[in-house]
Amino acid sequence: MQNIRKRIQTLEKSQSVRGGTASDQIVGRALERVSDAELALLGSAARAQEQGRELTPAESAATEAYASAVTRESAAR
Repeated sequence: MQNIRKRIQTLEKSQSVRGGTASDQIVGRALERVSDAELALLGSAARAQEQGRELTPAESAATEAYASAVTRESAAR
């Protein structure tokens, strides 16, 4: 899980160096609000959607937590 967090931080840093769009910045801050476990579940949820399978309850909860974090960050902007 630590590896996932480091990869996200690296991506965020590269976006901030390039300036990133407001949307990128909101997503970056929202990702900081989700736990490592939720981040792993978000990856799993993305794969589930690609495969056309239904999300597990845990994947659904993680996507809801992420969506909520994006909404909070958008409102704070």
